[in-house]
Amino acid sequence: MIPLSFISKQLSNVPEEGFTLVELIITIVLVGIIATFTTLFMYTGLNSYLRAKDTSEGALKAQIALDRISMELRNIEKINAFSQDSQIDYDSRSLGDNRIILHNAGVISLDGGSGARELLDGVSNFAMTITAADLNNSAGVKEEVQAINVSFNVGEIGRLFSARIFPRNMVIEP
Repeated sequence: MIPLSFISKQLSNVPEEGFTLVELIITIVLVGIIATFTTLFMYTGLNSYLRAKDTSEGALKAQIALDRISMELRNIEKINAFSQDSQIDYDSRSLGDNRIILHNAGVISLDGGSGARELLDGVSNFAMTITAADLNNSAGVKEEVQAINVSFNVGEIGRLFSARIFPRNMVIEP
């Protein structure tokens, strides 16, 4: 028989292997906390990126529409009809007759005679005004268009896009 003192001596020399239950629970909790913060960080970063991308695309579309409106109105030859904040019907020396820039139900469109084409949607606070002055010093005659002011907001961007357009030709105020 093996003496009991020998067995207890051998058992005390055996190293413990593996984790205890407390160590496993602490490890799982720490991994969960790290995963939660990593997920939150990635979610916030991705949302910020998508919001910035949408805002940038919206601002680019608004600037392109504003540039097109400026190009159209810069070459104006005659204003046929003008309705403040909604429509201007004009003839252009280089682009042709009967052109219309129209704002209706949050959409800015351009009609060049072949049907209206949408320039920009999601528009709010659209404003179009004409500033007139006696540019050729002809007292008693209607004043000429000095500038056409166009401004609007676009959807969630929250920024005012505006332009002051100076016609290249003398145009009589409507």
